[in-house]
Parts: sequence; structure tokens; C-alpha cells
Amino acid sequence: MSTLDIDPDANVSVREQLVNQLRYLIASGHYNVNDTLPSTRTLGDQLDVSFHTVRKAYQELEDEGLLSSQVGSGYTVKERSPLAKSERMERGAKVVNDTLQQLVGLGLSDTEIESLFQEQATLLDHAGLERKLIVLGPHDELNRLCADQLSTALQKTVLPVSLSRIERHKDADYAFSPYPHLTQVLETLSRTDTMGFSTHLPPAVLETVARLRDRETLGLVTRYQDTIPPLSEELRAQTAYDGQVIAASIDREADHLQSFVQETDLLLATPASQRRLRPYLDDSLHDVEELKLLVGKDSIEAIANAVPA
Repeated sequence: MSTLDIDPDANVSVREQLVNQLRYLIASGHYNVNDTLPSTRTLGDQLDVSFHTVRKAYQELEDEGLLSSQVGSGYTVKERSPLAKSERMERGAKVVNDTLQQLVGLGLSDTEIESLFQEQATLLDHAGLERKLIVLGPHDELNRLCADQLSTALQKTVLPVSLSRIERHKDADYAFSPYPHLTQVLETLSRTDTMGFSTHLPPAVLETVARLRDRETLGLVTRYQDTIPPLSEELRAQTAYDGQVIAASIDREADHLQSFVQETDLLLATPASQRRLRPYLDDSLHDVEELKLLVGKDSIEAIANAVPA
């Protein structure tokens, strides 16, 4: 659903309304750098306006340096250097002056105008310009686990991002990363509010693994292959288990899960792999524990305190 609201009876043309509102949506982060805007026909149909009008609005924003266009790819948001403070103030003063003239023309008193400005500023603050929050780490599956926990705690969308794609997310407002990778994130996202966090494995899982005898075999099932090394290393480090660990990732070894399961005394499976693993299990024979990487409680509280509600 479009967040644009066009008033056909307004004194301002539809094109100008579009330009002003799109400019705001880009500045507020609703549309981020490299995002593709709806096609002219799609947006025209949504707003019940001519696609020619939408195209003119897009072209004006392209002339301003906010958008770029390519044949077949539509219009995308372009990264640009902010205006100098003096120019921002000059343009802002003109907007405020035009608005004040309209309000005075409606018969509003100085007190009423001031009250309106304060009310709208409060509404804007509560709406909270949508912030981009990301979790960064080297392993996609673990990033997803951490991002889901932070999304739940903050009641905001937190996107999982691989460190290999960090350059694409310099527009993030807040970035969170496990402490071992915090330095890299700080160096790359120098303009982003960045915080580190601690992680740990579930105590119940560690208790079970620690009770395994060295002659027993531990099976580890993940969604992605690259999740196996960090989880197996962490398990050994925290439990001193010195027996055999065999591992499989469902994306690469699903065909071998049947024989794999038979060779283990204890199975650990990440949330993303459990559903695919279930058909190969016999509940009477196989003991399976869910293996999640948990964000530390203190870290969650610190992040929640740092991110505006």
C-alpha cells in the first residue's frame, strides 16, 4: 500500500505534491539508497493519477540528484552529498514562510500557529522516522537468529546482514555485531550508531553435551555449511566434550540425513534445519535438542536503551 496521499482539490499541483512527499520519504529513510521506486504506471494506478504526472515527478527528483534512472530498471534512490547548512537553512526558511502565510490567511493567531507546529512536531516524533536496524556477522544463519531475537525485544524490524555485504548498508541508522567483529563494523560504518553484543549457547544444551561420554557421537545439523565450525568450536570450548562430532547442513547433504542420524547418540539442530530433519527421525530412538545462539540479556537491555522507542 502506498504511503503517499494526494489531494486533488489542493492548491498545490499533483506533481508538486508527489515531489514533496517523495522527497520526504527518501529523506526519512522510507526509501533507502538503491531502493527502486514503484513504476510510473503502478504508482499512477495506486494514486489514481496519470502515469505521465508520476514520471514528471520522478524526473524532477532525478534532476535534483535524488533519483537515477536506467532503461528497464526504473527509478532508484541515489546517494548524494547533503546540501550545505546555509543552503538547507535558506530553503527551509522559504518553506516555513510560505506555510506561515497560508496559516495567517486562514485566520489563525500566533498562539494557534505555535500550537499547531508543536503538535505536528510531536506527531512526527512519535511516528518516528523509520530507522534501519541491522545485525552484522560472518554467518547468515547465526545473523538471522540474533536479528530475530533483537526484533522481538525492540518490537522493530532488525535485518540480518552478512559482513561480506556490509558496504551496501552504510545508510543504516543502527548496527549491532558480536564483539569479535565489532572493530570491522565500526571502521566500515563510521556514520552509523554501532553497538556490540555478547552471545551464548543455551545452558540446557551445554548441560546435555557436557554429560556425553567421549565414546559417544554428537551430531550437529545446520541449514548452512558455514554455520558448523563456529557452533562446534563453541560447544567443545564450553563443555570440554572431546568425542566425535559429525555434522551436516540440510542445504548440501539432505540426501544423506537418514544414514547420518543413525550414527549419532545426540542430535543438535538449529531452528532453520529442524523441519527438514524431522522426516528422518524416530522419536523413540533419537534425542534431538534445538541449538540456538542466544544474545546476552545484558546486551539486549543495553541495545533497547540505546534505540529510541
